[in-house]
Amino acid sequence: MQIVPIFISGLVGAACSVAFSYGVASLPCSLASKSADTVCQVPSFGKALDSWKFGFVVGGLVGLVWSPRRQLISRFQPVHLSVASLITLSIYFSSSQGADVSSGSLNSLGTRVSTSSYSPRLSAFLATIRWAETGTSESESYRKLVFNGTFDNFSTHPLKKQCAPINGKTVCSTAAGAYQMLDKSWYDLQPKLNLKDFSPASQDKMAIEYIRRNNALSDIEAGNFDTAACKVGRVWASLICNLYNQNPRTIEELRTYYQKMLVVYEGRK
Repeated sequence: MQIVPIFISGLVGAACSVAFSYGVASLPCSLASKSADTVCQVPSFGKALDSWKFGFVVGGLVGLVWSPRRQLISRFQPVHLSVASLITLSIYFSSSQGADVSSGSLNSLGTRVSTSSYSPRLSAFLATIRWAETGTSESESYRKLVFNGTFDNFSTHPLKKQCAPINGKTVCSTAAGAYQMLDKSWYDLQPKLNLKDFSPASQDKMAIEYIRRNNALSDIEAGNFDTAACKVGRVWASLICNLYNQNPRTIEELRTYYQKMLVVYEGRK
Protein backbone atom coordinates (compact mmCIF):
# COMPACT_ATOMS: atom_id res chain seq x y z
CA MET A 1 0.00 0.00 0.00
CA GLN A 2 1.17 3.50 -0.80
CA ILE A 3 0.26 4.73 2.68
CA VAL A 4 3.08 2.70 4.24
CA PRO A 5 6.01 4.44 2.49
CA ILE A 6 4.31 7.80 3.06
CA PHE A 7 4.02 7.04 6.78
CA ILE A 8 7.63 5.89 6.91
CA SER A 9 8.69 9.04 5.11
CA GLY A 10 6.77 11.10 7.64
CA LEU A 11 8.54 9.40 10.53
CA VAL A 12 11.92 10.01 8.90
CA GLY A 13 11.02 13.65 8.38
CA ALA A 14 9.85 14.01 12.00
CA ALA A 15 13.07 12.48 13.31
CA CYS A 16 15.20 14.73 11.12
CA SER A 17 13.17 17.75 12.20
CA VAL A 18 13.66 17.05 15.89
CA ALA A 19 17.37 16.30 15.46
CA PHE A 20 18.03 19.38 13.36
CA SER A 21 16.01 21.78 15.52
CA TYR A 22 17.70 20.43 18.65
CA GLY A 23 21.07 21.13 17.10
CA VAL A 24 20.04 24.68 16.23
CA ALA A 25 18.51 25.33 19.66
CA SER A 26 21.41 23.92 21.67
CA LEU A 27 24.24 25.42 19.63
CA PRO A 28 24.37 28.67 21.65
CA CYS A 29 24.89 26.61 24.83
CA SER A 30 28.39 25.54 23.83
CA LEU A 31 29.19 29.08 22.76
CA ALA A 32 28.27 30.49 26.16
CA SER A 33 30.03 28.61 28.96
CA LYS A 34 30.60 25.09 30.18
CA SER A 35 28.46 25.69 33.24
CA ALA A 36 25.47 26.56 31.08
CA ASP A 37 25.56 23.44 28.94
CA THR A 38 23.71 21.04 31.22
CA VAL A 39 21.09 23.65 32.12
CA CYS A 40 20.62 24.68 28.53
CA GLN A 41 19.95 21.25 27.08
CA VAL A 42 16.59 20.80 28.84
CA PRO A 43 14.73 23.78 27.32
CA SER A 44 16.47 23.19 24.00
CA PHE A 45 15.19 19.61 23.77
CA GLY A 46 11.71 20.77 24.73
CA LYS A 47 11.70 23.24 21.85
CA ALA A 48 13.02 20.58 19.49
CA LEU A 49 10.15 18.20 20.24
CA ASP A 50 7.68 20.86 19.13
CA SER A 51 8.98 20.60 15.57
CA TRP A 52 8.09 16.93 14.97
CA LYS A 53 4.72 17.77 13.39
CA PHE A 54 6.37 20.02 10.86
CA GLY A 55 8.86 17.31 9.91
CA PHE A 56 6.19 14.63 9.74
CA VAL A 57 4.05 16.67 7.34
CA VAL A 58 7.01 17.59 5.13
CA GLY A 59 8.26 14.03 5.11
CA GLY A 60 4.82 12.67 4.26
CA LEU A 61 4.36 15.12 1.40
CA VAL A 62 7.76 14.37 -0.06
CA GLY A 63 7.07 10.65 0.31
CA LEU A 64 3.86 11.10 -1.65
CA VAL A 65 5.59 13.00 -4.45
CA TRP A 66 8.60 10.70 -4.52
CA SER A 67 6.62 7.47 -4.36
CA PRO A 68 8.65 4.53 -5.78
CA ARG A 69 5.61 3.62 -7.89
CA ARG A 70 6.23 6.64 -10.09
CA GLN A 71 8.46 5.38 -12.91
CA LEU A 72 10.35 8.60 -13.62
CA ILE A 73 11.54 8.99 -10.03
CA SER A 74 11.51 5.41 -8.82
CA ARG A 75 15.16 5.68 -7.81
CA PHE A 76 14.22 7.86 -4.82
CA GLN A 77 13.62 6.05 -1.52
CA PRO A 78 12.22 7.32 1.82
CA VAL A 79 15.73 7.46 3.24
CA HIS A 80 16.53 10.34 0.91
CA LEU A 81 13.99 12.42 2.80
CA SER A 82 16.56 13.17 5.48
CA VAL A 83 18.40 15.48 3.10
CA ALA A 84 15.20 17.07 1.82
CA SER A 85 13.91 17.58 5.35
CA LEU A 86 17.14 19.20 6.50
CA ILE A 87 17.09 21.63 3.59
CA THR A 88 13.45 22.53 4.22
CA LEU A 89 14.01 22.93 7.93
CA SER A 90 17.07 25.12 7.45
CA ILE A 91 14.96 27.53 5.38
CA TYR A 92 12.18 27.37 7.97
CA PHE A 93 14.45 28.09 10.95
CA SER A 94 16.33 30.84 9.13
CA SER A 95 13.10 32.69 8.39
CA SER A 96 11.67 32.20 11.89
CA GLN A 97 14.85 33.37 13.59
CA GLY A 98 14.98 36.41 11.38
CA ALA A 99 11.47 37.32 12.51
CA ASP A 100 12.52 36.97 16.14
CA VAL A 101 15.38 39.41 15.69
CA SER A 102 13.12 42.03 14.15
CA SER A 103 10.40 41.81 16.76
CA GLY A 104 12.87 41.72 19.62
CA SER A 105 14.72 44.77 18.37
CA LEU A 106 11.62 46.83 17.73
CA ASN A 107 10.39 46.22 21.23
CA SER A 108 13.52 47.66 22.78
CA LEU A 109 15.68 49.92 20.64
CA GLY A 110 15.09 53.61 20.60
CA THR A 111 12.73 53.61 23.58
CA ARG A 112 13.21 55.47 26.83
CA VAL A 113 13.41 53.44 30.02
CA SER A 114 10.02 53.27 31.66
CA THR A 115 9.51 51.93 35.18
CA SER A 116 6.19 53.64 35.89
CA SER A 117 4.73 50.40 37.23
CA TYR A 118 7.29 50.39 40.05
CA SER A 119 7.56 52.66 43.06
CA PRO A 120 9.95 55.65 42.86
CA ARG A 121 12.33 54.02 45.35
CA LEU A 122 12.47 50.73 43.50
CA SER A 123 12.81 52.51 40.15
CA ALA A 124 15.68 54.61 41.52
CA PHE A 125 17.34 51.52 42.99
CA LEU A 126 17.14 49.72 39.65
CA ALA A 127 18.56 52.77 37.89
CA THR A 128 21.45 52.82 40.35
CA ILE A 129 22.29 49.20 39.58
CA ARG A 130 22.17 49.89 35.84
CA TRP A 131 24.51 52.83 36.26
CA ALA A 132 26.90 50.91 38.51
CA GLU A 133 27.02 47.94 36.15
CA THR A 134 27.12 49.66 32.75
CA GLY A 135 27.97 53.31 33.36
CA THR A 136 24.51 54.56 32.37
CA SER A 137 20.94 54.06 33.54
CA GLU A 138 19.37 55.08 30.24
CA SER A 139 17.98 52.78 27.53
CA GLU A 140 21.46 52.13 26.12
CA SER A 141 22.30 50.13 29.25
CA TYR A 142 19.92 47.34 28.19
CA ARG A 143 22.08 46.63 25.13
CA LYS A 144 25.47 46.42 26.86
CA LEU A 145 27.76 43.41 26.68
CA VAL A 146 30.03 42.82 29.65
CA PHE A 147 33.29 44.24 28.30
CA ASN A 148 32.90 45.52 24.76
CA GLY A 149 30.10 46.19 22.33
CA THR A 150 26.33 45.97 22.35
CA PHE A 151 23.63 43.63 21.05
CA ASP A 152 20.44 44.32 19.10
CA ASN A 153 18.53 41.03 19.26
CA PHE A 154 16.34 41.06 22.37
CA SER A 155 14.53 37.81 21.58
CA THR A 156 16.81 35.99 24.05
CA HIS A 157 19.98 36.44 26.11
CA PRO A 158 22.88 37.07 23.68
CA LEU A 159 24.91 34.19 25.21
CA LYS A 160 28.16 35.84 24.16
CA LYS A 161 31.25 35.09 26.21
CA GLN A 162 33.93 37.77 26.58
CA CYS A 163 37.22 37.87 28.47
CA ALA A 164 39.25 40.80 29.79
CA PRO A 165 41.93 41.47 32.42
CA ILE A 166 40.69 42.97 35.69
CA ASN A 167 43.23 43.85 38.37
CA GLY A 168 45.79 41.44 36.93
CA LYS A 169 43.36 38.54 36.55
CA THR A 170 41.65 37.39 33.36
CA VAL A 171 37.90 37.33 33.85
CA CYS A 172 35.55 35.64 31.38
CA SER A 173 31.82 36.28 31.52
CA THR A 174 28.58 36.09 29.55
CA ALA A 175 27.09 39.05 31.44
CA ALA A 176 24.81 41.19 29.30
CA GLY A 177 22.12 43.83 29.55
CA ALA A 178 21.40 46.61 32.00
CA TYR A 179 21.94 44.37 35.02
CA GLN A 180 24.71 42.28 33.44
CA MET A 181 22.83 39.01 33.74
CA LEU A 182 24.77 35.80 33.11
CA ASP A 183 23.65 33.04 30.79
CA LYS A 184 22.92 30.80 33.79
CA SER A 185 20.72 33.56 35.25
CA TRP A 186 18.72 33.58 32.02
CA TYR A 187 18.28 29.79 32.05
CA ASP A 188 17.22 29.98 35.70
CA LEU A 189 14.79 32.90 35.59
CA GLN A 190 13.37 32.76 32.06
CA PRO A 191 11.07 29.75 32.69
CA LYS A 192 10.29 30.71 36.29
CA LEU A 193 9.24 34.25 35.37
CA ASN A 194 7.71 33.15 32.05
CA LEU A 195 9.80 35.66 30.13
CA LYS A 196 9.13 35.82 26.40
CA ASP A 197 12.32 37.72 25.57
CA PHE A 198 15.32 39.60 26.97
CA SER A 199 13.70 43.01 26.50
CA PRO A 200 14.20 45.87 28.99
CA ALA A 201 10.98 44.93 30.77
CA SER A 202 12.20 41.33 31.14
CA GLN A 203 15.60 42.48 32.37
CA ASP A 204 13.91 44.63 35.02
CA LYS A 205 11.87 41.63 36.18
CA MET A 206 15.02 39.51 36.47
CA ALA A 207 16.74 42.17 38.57
CA ILE A 208 13.74 42.54 40.85
CA GLU A 209 13.60 38.76 41.33
CA TYR A 210 17.21 38.74 42.55
CA ILE A 211 16.43 41.66 44.85
CA ARG A 212 13.48 39.71 46.21
CA ARG A 213 15.52 36.54 46.70
CA ASN A 214 17.98 38.50 48.81
CA ASN A 215 15.21 39.99 50.96
CA ALA A 216 16.03 43.57 49.98
CA LEU A 217 12.67 44.77 48.63
CA SER A 218 11.36 45.81 52.04
CA ASP A 219 14.58 47.70 52.78
CA ILE A 220 14.28 49.59 49.50
CA GLU A 221 10.70 50.64 50.20
CA ALA A 222 11.64 51.59 53.77
CA GLY A 223 14.39 53.87 52.49
CA ASN A 224 17.25 51.73 53.85
CA PHE A 225 19.41 52.11 50.78
CA ASP A 226 22.74 51.07 52.31
CA THR A 227 21.26 47.88 53.76
CA ALA A 228 19.56 46.95 50.50
CA ALA A 229 22.72 47.62 48.47
CA CYS A 230 24.73 45.39 50.78
CA LYS A 231 22.20 42.55 50.60
CA VAL A 232 22.43 42.37 46.80
CA GLY A 233 26.18 42.96 46.69
CA ARG A 234 26.78 39.28 46.06
CA VAL A 235 24.65 39.51 42.92
CA TRP A 236 26.25 42.62 41.37
CA ALA A 237 30.03 42.98 41.55
CA SER A 238 29.82 46.76 41.09
CA LEU A 239 28.03 47.15 44.44
CA ILE A 240 29.32 46.91 48.00
CA CYS A 241 29.66 43.96 50.39
CA ASN A 242 31.39 41.49 48.05
CA LEU A 243 34.90 40.16 47.48
CA TYR A 244 34.87 40.05 43.67
CA ASN A 245 37.58 42.73 43.43
CA GLN A 246 36.17 44.11 40.18
CA ASN A 247 36.42 47.83 40.94
CA PRO A 248 33.09 48.32 42.71
CA ARG A 249 31.46 51.69 43.29
CA THR A 250 31.76 53.19 46.75
CA ILE A 251 28.73 53.46 48.97
CA GLU A 252 28.99 57.24 48.68
CA GLU A 253 28.86 57.09 44.88
CA LEU A 254 25.93 54.68 44.94
CA ARG A 255 24.02 56.71 47.49
CA THR A 256 24.56 59.95 45.61
CA TYR A 257 23.34 58.51 42.33
CA TYR A 258 20.36 56.88 44.00
CA GLN A 259 19.27 60.17 45.56
CA LYS A 260 19.53 61.92 42.21
CA MET A 261 17.41 59.27 40.49
CA LEU A 262 14.91 59.24 43.35
CA VAL A 263 14.20 62.92 42.73
CA VAL A 264 13.66 62.13 39.04
CA TYR A 265 11.24 59.25 39.62
CA GLU A 266 9.33 61.00 42.38
CA GLY A 267 8.82 63.87 39.98
CA ARG A 268 7.16 61.51 37.47
CA LYS A 269 4.53 60.32 39.95
